[in-house]
Amino acid sequence: MSFTFFVFCIGKRREVDSIIVLVMIYFISDYHFYHALSLFRSRTQFRDVGEMNDYIVSRHNSVVENDDTIYILGDVIVCDEVELKNCLKDTIGKMAGHKHLILGNHDYRFRDNPEFLKYFESVQESKTFKINSHWIQLYHYPVLGWYRKYKGGIHIYGHMHDDNKTPESKIMSGFPNAINVSVEVMDYKPVSFDKILAIVKLRKMIIKGNYR
Repeated sequence: MSFTFFVFCIGKRREVDSIIVLVMIYFISDYHFYHALSLFRSRTQFRDVGEMNDYIVSRHNSVVENDDTIYILGDVIVCDEVELKNCLKDTIGKMAGHKHLILGNHDYRFRDNPEFLKYFESVQESKTFKINSHWIQLYHYPVLGWYRKYKGGIHIYGHMHDDNKTPESKIMSGFPNAINVSVEVMDYKPVSFDKILAIVKLRKMIIKGNYR
């Protein structure tokens, strides 16, 4: 588990040639590039993996700029290792932003592969850090106990896709500050931290749990 003790902004302004640029922080999970099986599970709208890959890359680039930070919460790509170089080049290699990976179950096979690692500025199993006054804990999987859970800490995870029928999904739905960012539930677009906060606020109003 990684703990980073510092504070940084949701979006910070910097001046480039007298132009003010807003740098954002985004979260997303479960791209599953080239994963044919996903077409029969949660992505039946796509004709083939090529169409799925192109759509995901396009959606990513529609919101993420080159200077933005994007945390990808695992399961980037599913392909044979001999095809990895070209598959990455045609997908993650076309995506904007400073990319940081939280390892998912499909990523471990590539965790020591230089061709895989070169696309990410950091690769970790989990990350706990602070954005302004908000503590954030990132995992690929949903967990029941996260840092400052009952004091406003936010758990951001993936892995569940859009499955809302499993016991795990039903349990996690009871926590307003646990947010699933799998692509299927985020309209295939990375979600900003501002949006995460808005979702938490809305869910608190609905669930009316004992959180602050």
